[in-house]
Amino acid sequence: MMNRYMGVEIDGDHMYLMADTPSGLVEHAAATGRECALDQLIREVADFAAKLPYRPSGIGIGMPGLVAGTGKVELSHVLPALNGATAEAFAAEAQAPVAFINDVKAATMAEASYYADRDTVAVVQLDAFIASGVVVKGELLTGAKGWSGELGYMIMTLDGKPVLLDTVASGYAILKEAAIADDELRERLGAGDEGALAIVRQAGAYLGYALANVIHLYNPDVMVVGGATTTYPGYMEAAGTALKEHALPELLACCAIEQPKLKKHVIAYGAREWIRKQLGDNAAEANV
Repeated sequence: MMNRYMGVEIDGDHMYLMADTPSGLVEHAAATGRECALDQLIREVADFAAKLPYRPSGIGIGMPGLVAGTGKVELSHVLPALNGATAEAFAAEAQAPVAFINDVKAATMAEASYYADRDTVAVVQLDAFIASGVVVKGELLTGAKGWSGELGYMIMTLDGKPVLLDTVASGYAILKEAAIADDELRERLGAGDEGALAIVRQAGAYLGYALANVIHLYNPDVMVVGGATTTYPGYMEAAGTALKEHALPELLACCAIEQPKLKKHVIAYGAREWIRKQLGDNAAEANV
């Protein structure tokens, strides 16, 4: 059987597990939450692997936080149970090799698999906060300890003072400035509320400045921009305007700005692609 890899996606609310079998894709979901224990996560992965009609060749696990290399979580604000977690502990229970990867880098691996003919693919994910990843000639840029891509920590200036991009352009920043919940903000935006639109457009402009920096730093020929924040009316339009105003025209001209190809469980698919690459399997699996 060709596909023998598991992909696992863990976030603050749930974990999703998937693998291919002769009868089709097998999936499983389980609740997590801030009170979730590490033993529960390890057990869910091992139990899922045990129910497959084969022993997995490897298991890729994508998760929020600072992942050192492929084997340890140094810090996860989203899910405290992951702090200090090791791939070795998961592997011992599941009886298969395990590789960790940061969630946005997993999404980067999944999206980049659709552009195998391109040289450099950048992925920017915008949900509550902002992060990014870059793949060059099929290889993920990880940095010295695997922590590259913390785009939300890019320093900008506001009223002459240094601020993080996360505090002016993210979904969190927008909701904090609007002082209302997401559903109410979307209602106001849909009704054409100028105050709400102004907040979203200003945040989008800051994102546009950051995207220009990404293009200047990496010269990608594809940049995938996705996440819940991009769906606010006016946000991406403002980002696009700022990007065109501030990016070097020659670099911008050779970069296609794309929406994500995968609409759900992109982290699990990317994590599965990650373990495949770690074990030296050249058969692409992410875009199935």
